[in-house]
Amino acid sequence: MRTLALLSLLSASSAFAAVDHEAAFKADIAPILEKSCGNCHDPKKAKNGKVKAGFDISSLASIVKGGKEAGAGITWGDAAKSSLYVSSELGLNKPTEDAAMPPKKSQEKNPPLTKEQVAKLKAFIEAK
Repeated sequence: MRTLALLSLLSASSAFAAVDHEAAFKADIAPILEKSCGNCHDPKKAKNGKVKAGFDISSLASIVKGGKEAGAGITWGDAAKSSLYVSSELGLNKPTEDAAMPPKKSQEKNPPLTKEQVAKLKAFIEAK
């Protein structure tokens, strides 16, 4: 019985180790970000193709890199050190904070992420 439990644990942990971040990004995260962040942070939609604060959401690689001001967009395994998560969480819970995304003045056009979307973003970042 212990062997079966140990095998189950090993199987579960190896599933997390094999996360395909690119596929998960395209399927689950990109559509969320496009809706709430695309007007300012997608070069295809932003004025003159220039994204705000240098934070480009058009690819996973550019999100991981982050923008000019807030540092790395994603620090794998640690949502609290990932500016993408921190700013999205602030947008949901403290929309008047300077680092909150989207900024309060643009929330009519660019809705903040929902509680469920922020939770999905956190799980995505923390999956290894």
